[in-house]
Parts: sequence; structure tokens; C-alpha cells
Amino acid sequence: LLHANDITQLELSHCLLPDSFLKILAGEVLKKPAESFPNLQLLNFESNLIHGPGIEALSEVILNESAWKYLQAIMMENQQHSMTNEAERALAEAVSRSPSIVVCSASIQSPYKLKEINDTLLYNGDQLRLARRDHQTKEGTLKDRKRTEIEVYFDSIALNESDVEEVEIVGDQKFLTLHDAEKAKSGEAFATNTSVKSVKMTHLGLQDDFAQMFGDAIANNTTIERVCIDSNSITGTGMKAIFAGLGQNSSIVEIQCRHQKKLMATLDEDALPNL
Repeated sequence: LLHANDITQLELSHCLLPDSFLKILAGEVLKKPAESFPNLQLLNFESNLIHGPGIEALSEVILNESAWKYLQAIMMENQQHSMTNEAERALAEAVSRSPSIVVCSASIQSPYKLKEINDTLLYNGDQLRLARRDHQTKEGTLKDRKRTEIEVYFDSIALNESDVEEVEIVGDQKFLTLHDAEKAKSGEAFATNTSVKSVKMTHLGLQDDFAQMFGDAIANNTTIERVCIDSNSITGTGMKAIFAGLGQNSSIVEIQCRHQKKLMATLDEDALPNL
């Protein structure tokens, strides 16, 4: 293509494209992978007829180290047919080996392949942010990030600057967009607080790092009476940390931690009563 170097996005949604289209496109790209859309960043094939061999062919291009080095986003939702198992495996393998892709929207049925893809996207996203930060530092353009409203809220709890007695955050989008480190840090905020009596933090994707900090916090807290952290992603490791803190706490009379997305090992369950 005459202007291949200038193309950064391929917007081909709602075009009734079949698998054969992607197979032909992938075949042509692999003939000269370094010269075919070398600056491509986004592929949008949403709402087409792609579900099998085309995705496998696309995955071969992604796996090619010379092709599409700057590709960051693949959008393939709303196909007319469900993706085949072979296509899911191929796409998961390709994305998991890509150092650049940070967005992959596709209907993946296998929870294992979906996790494999999501773990890669999170890692690549973190690496991209670090690279941008390093670049801004070298260029002298790095600015201190303004803390978000939800971060300031937990800062005030940690510093005892608020007289709030109930913390209730349920599926809050502002919280869900926090970096994992900030989510974990929210659990630490209760360590020295003397006003909060009730904590309800559900449907927030809280994980073991939060549980560890929250467990350490309630070990020292003497004000909290009720805790509900249902419907998160805490494993047995995190639960043991919470119950260890609970064992040193004298104020909590009720705690709920049901419906976690991650399973708890039987050995961890057996250990809880003794903590």
C-alpha cells in the first residue's frame, strides 16, 4: 500500500467480513511483515462474521516478531457466531506473547484463556505507563498526579480528618479504576482511624494485598464494629490475614466475607478457626 506507513488504525466494524477476509489479510501481511502497516496501533473488527480460521490467521501475524510492533488494541466483540475453541487458544497464545497489546475485546468463553489474556493486558498496561513515566522524567515534563476523589477520601480516613462513621462502597466505578496499589492501600487506612464503625466494601475486585493490609489494620483498630467485604476476589491467603487481624481485635462483632470470586483451599478453611 502506498500509504501503509501512515495507517495507525484499521476501522472495519459492521462490514459483514468473513473469516476468509482475515485469512487473506494475514497472508498478505506475513509476506512482508515489517512493511505491512508498520505503525498500526488499533484493529477494529467488531460486529462481523469472524469466529474461527480468520482469528487463527490473525494470531499468526501477532506472533510474528516483525509485524505490527506497535499494535495496542484489538476489538472483536459482537460477532454473529461464537468463537471456536481453536480460535480462542490461538488468540490467547498470541496476546500472551505480545509486549504491546493493552486492549483485547472479544467474547472468550474459556475462563482460563480469558484470564491468560487479561493478565497479559494488565502487565502490558503497567509496562506502558512506566515507559511513559520514564520518558516524561527524561524530558522533564513529568507532573505530579493529582490524587483522585476516592484516594483523598481514604487519605482523610487514615489521617483521622473525617468524622465519617460508615464507609459504604459498592461496585463504585471510581474505586474500580484505582491502581491495584491504591486499592490495597485503602485497607490500611483503618489502622489508626477512630471514627468509622461500619465498613462495607463489596463488588470492588479486592484481592489478597488489600486483605493483608486490612487484616493488619483491624488488629490495631478499636472502633470498627461491622465489616462486609462480600463479592470480591480474596483467596484463602487473604482470608487468613483478615482472620489473624480479627483474632487481635476486640471491637468487631460481625464480619461477612462471602461469595468471593476466587476459591479457598480446604487447608485454608480449616486454618481459620484457630487464627
